[in-house]
Parts: sequence; C-alpha cells; structure tokens
Amino acid sequence: MVDGHHRKKNNAALKISLVVLGVLVLLGVVQAATAGTVGIGALSVTFRSSTPPTTTTASSSGGLDGALGTTTEETTTTRAESKVGVGSWKQSRGLLTVEVTRVENTGGLLRLHVTAVNASTSKMDLPLSTSTAVDDTLRDYTASLSTSKWPVTIAKNASISGYVELDQKAPAAAAALTLTFSGITGQLAPTGGAVSVAGIPIPR
Repeated sequence: MVDGHHRKKNNAALKISLVVLGVLVLLGVVQAATAGTVGIGALSVTFRSSTPPTTTTASSSGGLDGALGTTTEETTTTRAESKVGVGSWKQSRGLLTVEVTRVENTGGLLRLHVTAVNASTSKMDLPLSTSTAVDDTLRDYTASLSTSKWPVTIAKNASISGYVELDQKAPAAAAALTLTFSGITGQLAPTGGAVSVAGIPIPR
C-alpha cells in the first residue's frame, strides 16, 4: 500500500511539473512574438534587433547627377554694345504731336522710342507699315514690322508710346535722321496725314 501511494504522489507531481512547463513554454512563445525576447534577466534570448530600420532618401538637389559627378556648363552670350541718346525731338501737326525721347544704336541697328499725343476729340491711327526714316547720307529706312512695338491707335485726348526699329544698319558716316509717320487717319488727323520729326541724332 505504501508503494502504491508513493507512486500516485510521483504521478501527481509529474503532472504538475508538465503543466508548469507547458505554461512556461506558452509564456515564452507569447514573449517572443511580442517583445522578441525569451527568458528573464541574464537568461533571456533576443530573436530580433531593437534598432529601428534606417531609410535613406536621396535629396532632389544632389540626386543621381550628384552621385555620378555631373557638371553643368554655363553659356555666355555676348551682345553688341548699345550706344544710347536721350532727349526730346518732336513735331506737332494740327492736334497731333510726335516726340522721340530715346535712340539706341546697337551695332548700327537703330531703335527709336516714340510718344504720340492726340489732343483731338476723335481717335487717330498711326500705321507702322508706312513709317519711314532717312539719314543725312540719304539712306532710306522702313520700320521693321517684326521687331518694332507700336500700338498704332490713339484714342481721343490720349497718348501712346512704343518703339520703332529700322530695317537696316546706319552707315558710320550718318550723324542724324528724320522719322516720318505717314498714312495717318482719323476725322481730325493732320492735313496730308503725315508728321516728320527731323534732326534726331544717331548716338556713337
């Protein structure tokens, strides 16, 4: 009877040990899944690194070009130097006044800055296509339609400003020129439909 009783106690102790062992194993599995560590204190084992991953982002300023050592070359454009004359050269016909205020000479090509004032009670048109010039060497010019900037129409009691570029280079001997707006239309346009501004110096 004593041996049987002792055997039952041993079986019960074995069952309790197995239950405890199962609980510990289960706890270890849960701990490993959540914290990545199994055990307690010095007996713990870590299954994954606690260091967060590092992400490297290439900046837009450096980019691939910086990594490959790409260089950017600068291109310098050289333009002919402009000679500029500023003043007031004007002519009035009837209620219309045309004034040249600035002349630019870039390698012989001339740009004339013009203001036109209409003091009448009716609009006027100063067409660019019929604008001409002549210098003191008697060379004739026409306005360049592609490079000039001229509004054409002047409302009543108003003014317009723009510039007229001539179609060819002035010779070195030319010192002054006359600019003419012809074909001017409007109810109160000047008689003959033209205004000429003479004695405009060519800057050198």
